[in-house]
Amino acid sequence: MTIKNILLLLGMVLVHSIKAQHSISGNMAPAENLKWLIAYKLNATDQSYIADAAIKNGAFKLEIPEDAPIGMYRVVYAIPQDEYYFDVIYNGKEDISLSFDMQKGLEINASKENIIYHNYFKQTKELTQAIKQQYAKNSPNRKAIMNLFKQLNEVQKSYELEAKDLISARFIKASRPYVPTSYEDDATYYTNLKKYYFETVDFKDPLLQESGYFSNRVIQYVYNSFPAKPLPEDKVELELIENIKHVSEVYAPLDAEYKTRIMDDLWSTATKNNLDSTANFIYEQFLRDLAKSTNNSELIHKIDTHNRLKIGAVAPEVEWEEKGTLHKLSELTGHQYYVLVFWSSECSHCLNQLPKLQQGTKAFSIAKVVAIGLENDKDNWKMEAAKLPNFIHGVSLGKWNSPYVLTYNVTHTPTYFILNSDKRIVAKPDSYEEVVAFLQGK
Repeated sequence: MTIKNILLLLGMVLVHSIKAQHSISGNMAPAENLKWLIAYKLNATDQSYIADAAIKNGAFKLEIPEDAPIGMYRVVYAIPQDEYYFDVIYNGKEDISLSFDMQKGLEINASKENIIYHNYFKQTKELTQAIKQQYAKNSPNRKAIMNLFKQLNEVQKSYELEAKDLISARFIKASRPYVPTSYEDDATYYTNLKKYYFETVDFKDPLLQESGYFSNRVIQYVYNSFPAKPLPEDKVELELIENIKHVSEVYAPLDAEYKTRIMDDLWSTATKNNLDSTANFIYEQFLRDLAKSTNNSELIHKIDTHNRLKIGAVAPEVEWEEKGTLHKLSELTGHQYYVLVFWSSECSHCLNQLPKLQQGTKAFSIAKVVAIGLENDKDNWKMEAAKLPNFIHGVSLGKWNSPYVLTYNVTHTPTYFILNSDKRIVAKPDSYEEVVAFLQGK
């Protein structure tokens, strides 16, 4: 082989390599608060690491490996990772340029795939909200409603055509909304909306499974497919349960692990919105057996922890010794509220917050602070606890190996709980300021 041919071959390899490797780049705001990004590919029941990059003065560039698989990518920019992220489609054929603002959200600057995907969902959301607003009126404007349905139908057809041969087409087709051919009243429309909600969804599509699309679709169905006019609270609960039962029927083609993921997402949504009865129904009727059948001990632990520490639950017992006498949280009397705080004399944040907690709560005779030190030894704890004479003090040795770390799910110190006189949890403040604000409202 001649030198000319070798150089030509090397040039072709180089060109192929350049074309095969792509990036996700852009700007993040607020720049001063965001320092690093991690990109994962979403899978059916987990996620795979792809790349990471520093954020410098708000700018970043994630170099995607040449052999990286196509699919939905989750870009995490802070912790906890399940709260601070945004998703983009990586098709292996183009670079993605974007801007992300923690207040304003995500904007795609360059990537045909993602521009179509995000614009489609933005436009259909705006139209469906406008339809709901029309139906919510005492006298809905039939002409306006039918005009909105016409626009929705045109948008759907337009994006299906524009997304042809793209990954986004599978999401757009699966999301095809119900559009009546003639005017329907509120009750009829929402009955049909629910009836046809999953008609275009292919639950066997591996890409849709991996992307988390099914979970998002199911959550929207369960918690948002209600008539425009508000229902009484008792009927909302019944409607939610019927929606969940329907989901359990339509997701039959999925395997047990993916069903577990969907029910877990539904359960988490219920708990975040304080829908305790709905969360209990999901757990008792579906999630408990699914978690056991898939040996998902982490999920079982998460649910047990939530149930143990949810608002209204009796606080787990806490014991401590004082001058040779054993004391119990459950036996405390004389106050309307008890502020239970787990802290450490080696924690600088605690040493800053607890004196302020003492100062902020001393005016409230209805409350008493019970401070449990998670410590390696008692010496330093005794010295620091003495500076907080208004508190009831107890110590639990072993620090992060203390049994209360697990029982009360203590992931950082200080951790606060507010209990009523029956020792039921009534609030879980994140700071001493929130503790004081709670007491001020009583």
